[in-house]
Amino acid sequence: MNKIGILGGTFDPVHNEHITMAERVKEELNLSALVVVPTFTPPHKSHSECAPAAAREEMLKEVFGAENVCDYEIRAGGTSYTYKTLEYLKGIYPDGELFFIVGGDMLENFKTWRCPERILAAARLAAFEREGAYVDFDKESRYLAERYGADVIRLSYRGKRVSSTKIRLYAMFGLDISPFVPAAVARYIAEKGLYPPTPAVELVKSVLHEKRFRHTANVAACALDKAKGLNLDRDTVFDACVYHDIAKYADKSKFPSAVPADAPEPVAHAFLGAYMLEHAFGVTDGDVLNAVRYHTTGRAGMSNLEKLVFVADMVEEGRSFEGVERLRMLFDADFDACFAACVETTYRHLVSEGKTPYRLTAECYEYYVKEKKI
Repeated sequence: MNKIGILGGTFDPVHNEHITMAERVKEELNLSALVVVPTFTPPHKSHSECAPAAAREEMLKEVFGAENVCDYEIRAGGTSYTYKTLEYLKGIYPDGELFFIVGGDMLENFKTWRCPERILAAARLAAFEREGAYVDFDKESRYLAERYGADVIRLSYRGKRVSSTKIRLYAMFGLDISPFVPAAVARYIAEKGLYPPTPAVELVKSVLHEKRFRHTANVAACALDKAKGLNLDRDTVFDACVYHDIAKYADKSKFPSAVPADAPEPVAHAFLGAYMLEHAFGVTDGDVLNAVRYHTTGRAGMSNLEKLVFVADMVEEGRSFEGVERLRMLFDADFDACFAACVETTYRHLVSEGKTPYRLTAECYEYYVKEKKI
């Protein structure tokens, strides 16, 4: 009996980790074939939107070959249900044994999927661990065995963390994506202009140095990957992150009323940026303006958006200071704890350098660290 692996996903875009994982899993399971199934995603207006389904399918064909890419969900349109896809593929491979390949963290929510018993009737689950995504594999596989009679395969492969959001943003910002995707995919993205820059990106590119522009992309990537967990609108998060350093090199003497008289030089650009966005560029979203205004100082009573930009500015992958890895681990595990730790780190760093923390930073430290008002 032929063994057929099924790998579904958005693949926006397909990247090197997808390919490595597919190759390793195919070898471990001794598969006759591995079929890749891109999901259908309807058009929407988010800055982080998916590339068109047809484009994502074409990129997969470039990588895996047309014969190994199934367009069933794209042709069906609308919401995709795994059980329907697997039953369709079971009809295509009536004499094959299907293996549905998933990240181990998906086992926790598997019981909430539509018709899990039909999924398991059509295919056997094969799960791999992913960096930064803990799951009690024994507990979840035992539950599925008792509830559905499932025999879940625990794959030895451990997936590396790769942010598709970051790849899309790097393409949007015109940064090099060749370390993350095959050459054919990078070329296709460039030729088709799949992730074009927004007006906000073009604006900040015109006023920021290259290193600060890359930092801005990293802040946006870091924050957007956390936006859903904080119930924040992705467009709003995107705008706040892209704009947060817009006044980094601006001449504050041109806007004498924009910056509080007592604000130290290192934080002046945040106040100036919020002022310029509101008065020169017509930004009206108060939460975005405040996220820019307080991204360096913090303050008591911050919104989730303000907190997220404050934290992402500190922990994005380009930052390198003592303790940043601990903050990144907290960012993954407990956002509120990470935010409080970032506030404390900022405050203590200033004190250690013999500087008096700005009054807003002192108030932020008192509110969130000493009084623990998270």
